[in-house]
Amino acid sequence: MEPHDRLKAARKAANYATAAEAAAAMGVAYSTYSAHENGEKGLSRAGARYARFFHVSKAWLLDGTGDMRGDVRSIPIMGSVGAGATVQQIGDTAGHDAVGEVELPDAAGLGALIVRGESQWPKWIDGDVIIYGREPRRPGDEVNRYCIVETVEGERMIKMLRRSPKPGLWILESHNAPPQEVELQSAYRYVMTMAR
Repeated sequence: MEPHDRLKAARKAANYATAAEAAAAMGVAYSTYSAHENGEKGLSRAGARYARFFHVSKAWLLDGTGDMRGDVRSIPIMGSVGAGATVQQIGDTAGHDAVGEVELPDAAGLGALIVRGESQWPKWIDGDVIIYGREPRRPGDEVNRYCIVETVEGERMIKMLRRSPKPGLWILESHNAPPQEVELQSAYRYVMTMAR
């Protein structure tokens, strides 16, 4: 099967009888969606959106890897929450329509670490469990994000990663400690914090 064949199979499995029906439900132009389903256009840019909408594995949809459903699990996004901004009150979520959904990461590529120390309090406290992607990444891919960093000396920390004006060095920021300028071996994507 080609990607467009898998897209058609995903639509049918989601109980949309026609491409027009699926496009209308997604809010996508019919001409765009039908070009994807007919194989006139590739799925690389729209694949993730289609996979989320039809609740199928993105890897299966784009590459034919694994099963159609894979280990796809998602959580509905029920609105926003204020953190210094005014947002619409959602009240009781029962009976409210989701405004979208977020796909849970595949556990196969994840690891967990226990936070030790207080340099990131109150964001993380000693004993919190951090879930992270075990695939090493180039530090430059994680700039301006919280991530797990590993220094060339072997220290492993969770920090906000910033570029240093000095070649080969990176700035690590904490909430309760002065910034450090270090040479890094690798960085790992921070995924989420689990409740203790």
